[in-house]
Amino acid sequence: MNKDIVRIKFSGVGWKSKITLKRATFYISISKLVAQGCCLEKGEELSSYLAEDEKFRKMIVIYLDGNEWKGRSKKI
Repeated sequence: MNKDIVRIKFSGVGWKSKITLKRATFYISISKLVAQGCCLEKGEELSSYLAEDEKFRKMIVIYLDGNEWKGRSKKI
């Protein structure tokens, strides 16, 4: 199996986010219900990665458990 392929299973929970800008940093919000359901607390760090799907659409993958992704990324 190719280690560059990451399979994603969607849970059926979705929300829309607005991008906000404060000084020189952009922020994306997540639903309060999702944060509470994942036991997230203010100040916790999450690992985020820029990726693209099979149609080359950009996406952000955020691990809500705070752990880093240990896989390899495909070099283009």
